[in-house]
Amino acid sequence: MASAPDARYGCPIEVTIAVLGGKWKCVILWWLRRDAKTFGELRQVVLGITSKVLTQQLRELVEAGLVDRQSYREKPRRVEYSLTPYGATLIPITDLMCEWGKNHLHSAQFSWLNVTASRLLLVSRDVDLANALQTALAPYRSQVFVAAAPEALAQFQQQQPEILVIDVTDSTEEGFGLMQHIRGLEQPGDRSIPAIALIHQHSLEQRQALRAGFQIRMGKPIDLTEFIATLASLTYGL
Repeated sequence: MASAPDARYGCPIEVTIAVLGGKWKCVILWWLRRDAKTFGELRQVVLGITSKVLTQQLRELVEAGLVDRQSYREKPRRVEYSLTPYGATLIPITDLMCEWGKNHLHSAQFSWLNVTASRLLLVSRDVDLANALQTALAPYRSQVFVAAAPEALAQFQQQQPEILVIDVTDSTEEGFGLMQHIRGLEQPGDRSIPAIALIHQHSLEQRQALRAGFQIRMGKPIDLTEFIATLASLTYGL
């Protein structure tokens, strides 16, 4: 626990605040509630946090026993953060905070949301997923183009989307191959198109996705609130 061992508290809420106090810890725990993430992924989705502060907050969460830090002997080195079983006991709290925030801002219009009128290309054969994303993004007047992997490159070049989502659960080889091909088309100095890999949770795809050029990995089935928040983070400043 992050507080001093001889700390005295007037009520149990003070204990919770002592562990989770500050602007960022609950946000980090919310982003980790479904999937492990690397430092780079957290840096992408936690808007406004600096690398120095993120490092400190993660260190304190690890010391409190809420987050696990796993280092992999790979080149380049990969370090992932995930909730411990103890940290997972806070999921209901962060989920309630999320729901309260959406209700407080009315119709889930995040003040920093930047997905309005954006163009998204979804590469997937999952019809239900495509329909869900089109429905979720309709209030933001965003366009969702859908293509299967064989036609996706032509669609990408034709539509010039602002964000790319590839469902690699359809075919790992096709999905990663498409991403690498698109990265190969980018010119030096160009801003890389933000890309999300939809993957099976707890699979080797987790490790392969970042190497293929994706910024973010997201396990299926997706959480629509998390998905929209991820889009907002990746397109922030575009």
